[in-house]
Amino acid sequence: MMSPTVLIDERSVVFDGHVIPGRWLRDHGDDPVSLNPETKQRLVDTFAIPRDVAPLAVRIDGGRLDIDWSDGAHTGHSISTLKRLVTTRRAPEVRPTAGFRIEGDLDLWSSAPGVSWFDLACLDDDETWQPAIEHLYRYGWVAFDGAELGEAASARLAARIGYPRACIFGTLWNMNSGSFEHADSAYESGNLDVHTDGTYSHDAPGTIIFAQQLKTGEGGDSVLVDGFAAAHDFQVAEPEAADLLTRYSVRAHYIEPGVHLVAERPPLRVNEHGVLKQVSFNNYDRSPLLPAADVVDDVIEAYNAFRAVFSNPDRALYHEWAPGRMLVFDNWRCFHGRTGFTGERHFKGCYTNHEDLESAYRLAGLTPLVL
Repeated sequence: MMSPTVLIDERSVVFDGHVIPGRWLRDHGDDPVSLNPETKQRLVDTFAIPRDVAPLAVRIDGGRLDIDWSDGAHTGHSISTLKRLVTTRRAPEVRPTAGFRIEGDLDLWSSAPGVSWFDLACLDDDETWQPAIEHLYRYGWVAFDGAELGEAASARLAARIGYPRACIFGTLWNMNSGSFEHADSAYESGNLDVHTDGTYSHDAPGTIIFAQQLKTGEGGDSVLVDGFAAAHDFQVAEPEAADLLTRYSVRAHYIEPGVHLVAERPPLRVNEHGVLKQVSFNNYDRSPLLPAADVVDDVIEAYNAFRAVFSNPDRALYHEWAPGRMLVFDNWRCFHGRTGFTGERHFKGCYTNHEDLESAYRLAGLTPLVL
């Protein structure tokens, strides 16, 4: 492999004649400090990178490009990967209409509405289930108390929506702190930024069900944010940036022994009628994808600006956990995360499909039947 020509041009690197903004390269190092060498999850804080970060020195060592940065960081990059990326730069999709609208009788919450718990006994008949499914439809989440420990409660709740969905984590799965059954940040104990699950799946999970089994120590609250409300507010404040995120797909991946999943979709997925159907955002699992030269800065700005909206602490709803409590939320609408914690934190849970959630809404009279 011939070594490329690499030059510094102010805040960019010119790689074999292709101009790559420094802020993109600073975020896309594949060295062990920037990227977990096993899971390939991002370790660098994307959103703390200075907008004016500049390369100070570049070095080629075999098949690697090393860069020293003005903020004191050092990144390493695979030359073969960079060659592939610069020759496959991605332009945004052309859509017939700009922007999007949100349909349905939804309560878009830009500040936490507070948490109240339904008794899990409401699953036993349609009349008592109705207020709970209405809450899930209007707010994107609903919480329960009084659940028996073990898998049965998750299976009962999933059956009210559809059925548990098999995935790489299992069907009815455990998520226990410190177990590291899977190489994923969800099994750690630090703060977990709000995100959506399954950005690496072509059909991301529709709902997520958590049922706490054990809790010791402090912290570990779940954090929810209404992604539709954030998208609405983002579109009002920055319509061009919001529109760009409906047209530019972001790629994501999940890697562990025997598994390598890849999928992509726009952070704001809009259907052919201009209706927002899904928010999709997980910076941990984002793969390198280089935008076309004329929009690369616009895409970075839009991506960062949307994250600034939905990560505003004023939007966060904190769900305090205790054994016997459950939470189900729409993974196509709500971002979720976690505060850091001490001690142990054990859950049972599962995913369900979004088409089954939509079916449950129709059967409850919350959306029109489609015939």
